[in-house]
Amino acid sequence: MSKTKGEKRLKNDVSTTAEKTDGKAEIKAAFAKFRNPKFSTAYIAKMAILTAIAFILYAFAKFNLPFMFPSFLEIQISELPALLAGFSMGPISACIIIVFKCVLKFATTGSITGFAGEATDILLGICFVLPASLIYHFHKDKKHAIIGLCIGSVLLTLMALLVNRFISIPMYSKLFGFEGIVKMVAALYKNVTENNFYTYYLLLGVLPFNVLRCTIVSIITLVLYKRLSKILHWDGTSMKKDDVFGVHKVKSVDETYALAKKVADTLDGGEVLLLDGDLGAGKTTFTKGLAKALGVKEEVTSPTFTILNVYEDGRLKLNHLDMYRVESSDELAELGIEECFDEDALTVIEWNKFEHFDGKVIKISVKTLGETEREYDISLQQDENGKTVSDVDAEAVEADEKKSDDVNGDKTGNESAVDGENND
Repeated sequence: MSKTKGEKRLKNDVSTTAEKTDGKAEIKAAFAKFRNPKFSTAYIAKMAILTAIAFILYAFAKFNLPFMFPSFLEIQISELPALLAGFSMGPISACIIIVFKCVLKFATTGSITGFAGEATDILLGICFVLPASLIYHFHKDKKHAIIGLCIGSVLLTLMALLVNRFISIPMYSKLFGFEGIVKMVAALYKNVTENNFYTYYLLLGVLPFNVLRCTIVSIITLVLYKRLSKILHWDGTSMKKDDVFGVHKVKSVDETYALAKKVADTLDGGEVLLLDGDLGAGKTTFTKGLAKALGVKEEVTSPTFTILNVYEDGRLKLNHLDMYRVESSDELAELGIEECFDEDALTVIEWNKFEHFDGKVIKISVKTLGETEREYDISLQQDENGKTVSDVDAEAVEADEKKSDDVNGDKTGNESAVDGENND
């Protein structure tokens, strides 16, 4: 009996130790993603440009809405460059831009405000951009970008209420007098007195003001980030997109990786790559090259049995699907695979069973030429609008024909006019 209890206790201890070890490993793996930025020339150049833009927006590009908020509450979107940096280069970069844009402004207005405004803006800015960029850093898709921006907006708004109540207004009161501040707010909210000042100012001024401002900045960030993704992820090399379409012959894995990098450099997110070829042709090898080019650190393996593998630590979220064991698109619908097709993700599919895609589709056919030699035929199947290449070509031909008809019509009309003049 005692031996049984001892064995159970030993098993429990081993199990507990294993759980603790696994937990520590998971924590280390999670924080391994959160790495310091690499201070390359490209990184410094991007940070300098974004900081300059943030300073200009902070110091000059602002306006107030006097019919809605007190005149000293000014709408400005200077967190926008910091968010773009946070999404592309990490949370640390976002916070650096917030600090530097405010430090640069110290020289012009710090002596007037006693540095209270700039110090407050550093705190509020970090409350906004840090959670937004941190969440996106671990889950690079549009859904988590929106979640991060919402959480950052809520945190900034709550912090703004606290800061205005206990720090900003008391400091400004010492500089300009509390009575003067009350009069400025009373010009908009008629019933404001010194006794109810904070109720009116915080609930009718600070709260809606920051909600509106964060909403504006968040929407602009979501609209611009994908469009500027190539520039924001620039690594110092040429950003010229090579013409990757056509037939490419490779003689080694390294050459396959080089071709995959050329393809990866042309991708902005939202594309679907269909890999076609026999077993062992090199489809997964090509996907490994894509993942490496995108900055994925995890080991990429074929999802033959899992159907879907997702990699989120690269420049783009990468969905890798292998549908060899899937019978039809109906089975895929039952499994809910379509949910992985978000706007920001790159989706690579082997043995495709889907019947329709929205957005850009690139087909890559792989042929085995020798033991290590492969032929990759890369072609565009659909453009960004979901139109097939044949439809696009037909529209182009139709446009050319119409243009030709218009030119010929004008020419005929001109000739008729000339003939009429000659007859006269």
